[in-house]
Amino acid sequence: DLNPNEPGLQTFVEGGRAEFQLIPPSEPGQAQIKVSSGDVKGEAKLDFLPDLRDLIAVGVIEGVLNLRKLDARGFAPARAQDGFEQEITHIARTWGNGERDAGARAAMFLKGKVLGEYLLTMAYDSDKNTRERLFRDIQPDEFYPVYGDSSVRAYDAQSTGRFYVRVDNKKSYLLYGDYNTSQATSARKLSNYSRSLTGVKQHYENSRISANFFASRDSTRQIIDEFAANGTSGPFALTRSSGLINSEKIEILTRDRNQLAVIVRAQPLARFVDYELEPLTGRILFKSPIASLDENLNPISIRITYEIDQGGEQFWVTSADAQVKITDGIEVGAVVVDDRNPMDKFRMLGINAIAKLADKTFLVAEVARTHREVFATVLPDTPFQGEKTGVAKRLEFRHSGTDMEAHLYVGRSDANFDNPSASLNRGRQEVGGKITYRIDEKTRVKGELLRTEDIVSGGRRDGILLAAERTLGNGFRVEAGVRHANESQTVSPTPGASTGAAVPHDVTAVRARVTGELPGVADATAYLEAEVDVRDSARKIAAIGADYRLGTAGRLYARHEFISSLTGPYGLNTQQRQNSTVVGINTDYMKDGNLFSEYRVRDAMSGGDAEAAIGLRNLWTLSEGLKLQTGFERVHAFSGTGSSEATAVTLGVEYTANPLWKGSSRFEVRSGQNSDSILATVAAAAKLSRDWTFLLRNTYSLVKNKAQNAGEQAGENEQDRLQVGLAYRDTETDVWNALGRIEHRAVADTTQPGIELKRTIELISIHANWQPRRPFTFSARLAAKWVNEKSNGLRSKNGTQLVSGRAIWDIAPRWDASVNASMLFGNGAKSKYYGVGVELGFMVMDNLWVSAGYNFFGYRDEDLTAGEYTNKGVFLRLRYKFDEDLFATGKPVAHSGASPKAGNEPTVSERP
Repeated sequence: DLNPNEPGLQTFVEGGRAEFQLIPPSEPGQAQIKVSSGDVKGEAKLDFLPDLRDLIAVGVIEGVLNLRKLDARGFAPARAQDGFEQEITHIARTWGNGERDAGARAAMFLKGKVLGEYLLTMAYDSDKNTRERLFRDIQPDEFYPVYGDSSVRAYDAQSTGRFYVRVDNKKSYLLYGDYNTSQATSARKLSNYSRSLTGVKQHYENSRISANFFASRDSTRQIIDEFAANGTSGPFALTRSSGLINSEKIEILTRDRNQLAVIVRAQPLARFVDYELEPLTGRILFKSPIASLDENLNPISIRITYEIDQGGEQFWVTSADAQVKITDGIEVGAVVVDDRNPMDKFRMLGINAIAKLADKTFLVAEVARTHREVFATVLPDTPFQGEKTGVAKRLEFRHSGTDMEAHLYVGRSDANFDNPSASLNRGRQEVGGKITYRIDEKTRVKGELLRTEDIVSGGRRDGILLAAERTLGNGFRVEAGVRHANESQTVSPTPGASTGAAVPHDVTAVRARVTGELPGVADATAYLEAEVDVRDSARKIAAIGADYRLGTAGRLYARHEFISSLTGPYGLNTQQRQNSTVVGINTDYMKDGNLFSEYRVRDAMSGGDAEAAIGLRNLWTLSEGLKLQTGFERVHAFSGTGSSEATAVTLGVEYTANPLWKGSSRFEVRSGQNSDSILATVAAAAKLSRDWTFLLRNTYSLVKNKAQNAGEQAGENEQDRLQVGLAYRDTETDVWNALGRIEHRAVADTTQPGIELKRTIELISIHANWQPRRPFTFSARLAAKWVNEKSNGLRSKNGTQLVSGRAIWDIAPRWDASVNASMLFGNGAKSKYYGVGVELGFMVMDNLWVSAGYNFFGYRDEDLTAGEYTNKGVFLRLRYKFDEDLFATGKPVAHSGASPKAGNEPTVSERP
């Protein structure tokens, strides 16, 4: 790479041909390759097929029989996470008045080539928590925040169910597990259906046909939240905090300022890379600020789609779609969706067609129909059913030639059309287009037209722009043109809003723009722009801006605009005024093209883990390993209905040059008409020595709400979270390994009427493993939690501590013995939960182990003497494990005779 500071690979190409070695992704799929040299650009798609690797399998089969002896004071079962013998819960039976119970468990993972051309991936766990999460993946905030090694952790079989299977054959596959239903294709903008589900999905694809089918039986329904971006990283609170973890899909939407129902750009974000979500509070915090306006002053919003469990009986959600290439120039497609939610039935049918009229000339047509049945309760025991059927259709034309570029579109949706994933809102008619034609090397003309209409209210705006641009010497360009707009009545500035232009109006304005290079500053340009109505000079636009090119990585821009409108240049009037100032960075990084290598802490943290813990996004490179993040925006509407004011300033810095430590920090402040906010974060990860790794993270957030009217609730939400993580890896002898975590949380919230929340939580946890000699292994845990509550004038303090230990002795090649001890106590040691267990194991044959043990559990509470009990019991357990050697075709690997240990605690010395 001739320039590592720029994204992608920079190299010389001789003779117009070059070869590159590509690293394939972990999952089969399609990638996009982009190549550019100056103004010449090209791109192509590349298919990564399944890796037909040799078959491997790992797993365990076990059964347990418990014989309990109970005293006369009562019975209570063993806890699910008691730290001794993890209880088998799914396949279990109890008899003899609870004195005897038995259970069985099977868990396995299998992957490899079968039948010569198929890749099989399969996983099963009979005791898995089936409501754990969707798309189970790395969780930096769970367990210990740093592990002290650079291993990469990933999940190959994502499913909330106990069973997962996927069969791949070239580009086609069949799976049962977690999946997202969205189809990324330009042909389906109205009929796209985006859900995160668990069930069956089949994808079939060849050179002519691409087809999908999915079916899911569950009790989940979709929730969609959309927030206006405010120039900061948040936090943004979801309307429902009970969403299924990892079911969320977050998109940054850029809407056309002149046609706010039209989405110009939808950028999907990735969890941990672009944002973090707190599942308990439902707050989302982005890795970098989300500007409220883009570089063209188009408004930006955040759309979050997620699933919640509505409870009740399960129901089916099914869909089928297909895209067929009839000829090389004609493609047709159809989709049908059936959601049988008894509280909100939904059906959708869509058809589309794509015609390639010529090279780089395309025509797209699409029609979608939705039918929704909503059940509600108007009176007690009186169900009401409302049915709504709506249709949406669109036509789009695109041409990209040497001399002419054109994009024309027309779309219309009924008031009852209801697909939240569609690119067009309900009850809208949108017509628009842009055409640019180059007359010669220095002259080009361009035109723009639009019609935006609210079908329900009848409000409509028509507009047209004609302009000519001429390139002069010394890098200067001049543009002159005329704009005409007519508005029949009030048009909402945002979909569903009630405020807009004050009166119907008719505008004919002349405009001029001058763009040139800044003298003495390489790669920097600036522009001046003015527009004024020919009949009323009070209706006008004055704008100034500058751009600084950051190599090929993007550009730094600054914009300021004064406009006599709240709804864009086509809505000039005399009753509204607005100032907008935006400073930011627009990067050209390819999505998902981030390189984790710069975040890697040598032998201590992988690149993905380090970026999830400390990384920022969209940065300006000052030097190798030093990046800066800056942003400023101010929007002030000082006249007109719905006027508002907000100012946001952001500053962030990141250092990644040193292989032994990485760090980042940012500070964001926003002052708005409704609230003020401050966000400050700092993070650092370091390899202190050959054996020690350290991680520090702190996030402080303060949001102050302002009462706008009498009787409204004003208050503030203040949150602080500090995390310190330590990892010790004995790299020389592997005798000692330890993980540590310290955490501080503070919350103060007075934003809810009649509720004053104030709470602090302190956490500490240490997990150590010691193996002084080969036959002996000792492990220990120490954890404590203190809670100080001062909510609504009530004060309370509570502390809980846990101490546990385990010792294992491999007596002989086929025998081992172990002992467990644990104590959980709180409230000043008044409440105690303790236990002692012993176990003796024997290896019957390779990978088959039988063990017997005796457990003593007890609980004592000085204030509740009637609740005392003692639970004793003998257990017998049989285990069989299999690993990658099961299907090995080469020389068998000698087994050491080590047994699959009992209990539910991982041994931290075992490297992933």
